[in-house]
Amino acid sequence: MSNMAWWAAGTIATAVFIGFVAMVVRENARLFDQERELAAQLAAAGQPAVATVLALSRQPGGRPFALPVKLSLRFADFEGREQQADLRLHIDRELLAGFMPGQTVHVRYDRSQPARVAVDRLLTPTEIPAAWRGK
Repeated sequence: MSNMAWWAAGTIATAVFIGFVAMVVRENARLFDQERELAAQLAAAGQPAVATVLALSRQPGGRPFALPVKLSLRFADFEGREQQADLRLHIDRELLAGFMPGQTVHVRYDRSQPARVAVDRLLTPTEIPAAWRGK
């Protein structure tokens, strides 16, 4: 193969690799965006509950001020049945202590589908508002 062929093959391989990495990163971010969107939906119509944190595990990636985490929770629905849920969300580093195993957090869930649950951000904040963040 000539130098030009190697250069073309290398360029194509690099472009494919960058596209693959971008796809994986975006798919991972989508999971965290879904929980935030669900929280916004349930803020108005969701059933409130108090949940116990069973486990907290850090996920890859993140932002300078917030960590992506997987949060395992247990709560009782309106009929008293125990429900468990795993959530993926971003939590500011300064607030992480409130989400350690054994802590209680406020959640909202869909009464018709208790598996649709999200952290109630009004009662259990996941981020500290800051003017420099544009929020």
